[in-house]
Amino acid sequence: MEKFKQSLSMPVFCLFCIFFLALSQEASISAASKEDFAEIKSNVITAYKNYQAVVDISKYKVYEKTDKAKLKQVMTEVINETPYLFYAGQEYTKEIASGTSQVKRIVLSYSKEYTNYNGSVNITKIKSTRKKIDASVSAALKNIKRSMDDVEKAMVLHDYIVANTSYSNNRTDKNRVSEAGVFARHKANCQGYSLAYGILLEKAGIDVRYVVSEKMGHMWNLVKIGREWYNVDVTWDDPVDTYSGSDQYSLVKHNYFLKSTGNFKANGHYGFKAKQASSVKFNNMYWKDVTSSFYYRNGKWLYMGDSGILERKKLVSGTPDVLFSVNGRALARFNNNKYYFIAGNSIYIYNRQSGKTRIVWRTGDYYSPSYYLSQIMYSEGSVYYRLLKGRKYIKGSFNVNNSGIP
Repeated sequence: MEKFKQSLSMPVFCLFCIFFLALSQEASISAASKEDFAEIKSNVITAYKNYQAVVDISKYKVYEKTDKAKLKQVMTEVINETPYLFYAGQEYTKEIASGTSQVKRIVLSYSKEYTNYNGSVNITKIKSTRKKIDASVSAALKNIKRSMDDVEKAMVLHDYIVANTSYSNNRTDKNRVSEAGVFARHKANCQGYSLAYGILLEKAGIDVRYVVSEKMGHMWNLVKIGREWYNVDVTWDDPVDTYSGSDQYSLVKHNYFLKSTGNFKANGHYGFKAKQASSVKFNNMYWKDVTSSFYYRNGKWLYMGDSGILERKKLVSGTPDVLFSVNGRALARFNNNKYYFIAGNSIYIYNRQSGKTRIVWRTGDYYSPSYYLSQIMYSEGSVYYRLLKGRKYIKGSFNVNNSGIP
């Protein structure tokens, strides 16, 4: 039995062969069917879920000479596109019978993050991470309300991931390629964003698929609304800062939410196939210009628009009410009734119940006028801000009491 290792490069999801085979001249015509490969995929997923090391596929008559690409595709889908396999390794080994090209067994690998010093699977750590993932998923799903339609559910889950995740493709962030990066570490690359969004959509009862562009080294989702499919790229709706390369506080874009394949190809995506996403219904929706989260409160949607703080009864129809007219930006929720925003070089708090605003922080009280207040975020009793001077950022924060006031 000969062994050949195969690796998956990340975040590009194609498999690269790192070996050459001297095959016999026998006619190794594949007898494996499409159904066989589907079964192999299921068996590999089950093996990972049971923390097994080897999958016997000898009964399927898979040959290296004729079936290499098909098997490669199966393993790519398993390792890179299957939720809750965050502990899977990025390579596997094929055991091929000597003198033939038949693949007898697949030897699985596990991420070093989830293996012990002796190479055994660290099941305790896997279960601990899964517990964190489940808790975060439950927290995200609390944003879903019975009155929401599927577009609204897809939106609120999209915004949740963007607001709670920082983009990272740093190799030190070992969970970045899986949903564990989003839900347990809050740092992920496009693969982590896509898997996390897929998990949330499925939990919300919305059909979802994964789209991979090997040429871009990129991944995103197909989401089914009604009878139609649409592209959603959560990663590109969470842009990093131009100068610092870090996540931008409270900035949530919607440029790549529920778009047709034609729209995606016209706006930077390439090297993929998603013909089923042909509907242009949402291509020019108002939300493509909205750069804040949509906050759902008392059956309505509150957000920051060009004319100020706005509110809608339905996300996809009707006209918004202007709650407070202001040339503001960076809307951040304190609680269900109060929201922080930036206007000029000051931070305000807006009270939805009274309709009043109040300044809570001025740049000029602490810094020179040359510093520009660009970003804010609220978290656990503190307001965090970023100031920009030229290409230099300064970060700071201040505590607030139960009323949201310092």
